[in-house]
Amino acid sequence: MTTQHPGAAPVGGSIPGGAGRFSNNFDFLRFAAAAVIVVTHAYALRLGYVDVGLSDPVVLLGQGALAALLVTSGYLITASWESTASPRRFAWKRFLRVVPALIPEIVLTLFIIGPLMTSLPIGDYFGALFSPAGMATVPFFENGSAIGLFQQNPWTYVNGSLWTIPVEVAMYGVVAVIGIAGLLYRRGAIPALAAINLLLWLYWFDDPRMAKVRFTLYFLIGAYLYLQRERIAYRPAVAGGLLLLLGLAALTPYLAVAGVIAIPYLTIYAAHLPVPLLNTFGRAGDFSYGLYIYHYPLQQTIIQTTENSLSLPALCGLSFLATFALAFLSWHLVEKRAMALKKIAPADVFRAYRVRAEALLSAGGAWRYVARR
Repeated sequence: MTTQHPGAAPVGGSIPGGAGRFSNNFDFLRFAAAAVIVVTHAYALRLGYVDVGLSDPVVLLGQGALAALLVTSGYLITASWESTASPRRFAWKRFLRVVPALIPEIVLTLFIIGPLMTSLPIGDYFGALFSPAGMATVPFFENGSAIGLFQQNPWTYVNGSLWTIPVEVAMYGVVAVIGIAGLLYRRGAIPALAAINLLLWLYWFDDPRMAKVRFTLYFLIGAYLYLQRERIAYRPAVAGGLLLLLGLAALTPYLAVAGVIAIPYLTIYAAHLPVPLLNTFGRAGDFSYGLYIYHYPLQQTIIQTTENSLSLPALCGLSFLATFALAFLSWHLVEKRAMALKKIAPADVFRAYRVRAEALLSAGGAWRYVARR
């Protein structure tokens, strides 16, 4: 089989939620990648990151899943920019996709899980939470020591997954800025940014935290693959060769380098394979974002509650089921409704909510008047 130009379909065919959403496998790939990350974090949190090496196969699998998510994001966000009438509406669409679902996750973590799991007295917990040190960790916080969370767990991070949120939002901004500047369709613009990113990665290669810059490289490559979709042929022989490259590189210290070469092509190749079952995977909803943002604090809660006595399969299974339930609710109660507003101007949305709030306040005042009578 030869998949000549999978991205050459109409833009809606590449963006989940568009008219041709069920002509590709993006929903499945994002869900599968998020599920792999759930397993990877269960493994790392149960053992503690100190006891898990950077070359651990499970950790590498999770990094590959995150890379695939960012390739997909770069591809689809660039498609979204191309199909959006204005920078303001693009920003509004991105806001609706990221922020509404994130707010309930933060509320759940800090105001339900936090008071239940903290080692501090409740008064001290909220005092620490609203202190400068506590506020500095919200919402993209990692170490929970400032608010007494998960102090007896092998690792004390509260939601280590969320570090990617500001990174990805920044990449949305990069797409918008170079789009506004008229550079997005210049053939050398994205490669130039990728080259700068590559130099930064090489500079920080031995620093595990700073070397995370390579994940923005995946986003940029995904954006480039979308822009060059008419020129790139996706062939089984090439995909097979890249899989072989990854396999051989796993035996060397250069797997991360091979990943940057192979994962973007393999991700977009897989996204457009004509597999009807995978094409329609997302009909029930897009639960990948909910899986991604909720699983970490739930796993930490389970580990603390059970005193880390569960086996890895039990922890994976229990945390996945609990997270999927929240992801399901998040999609149907928050995300889907938020995305339905993307064609409405922000001012109109805020005006409608203001009118509704005023009506509720007026109704409350009338009720209090009747009650007094």
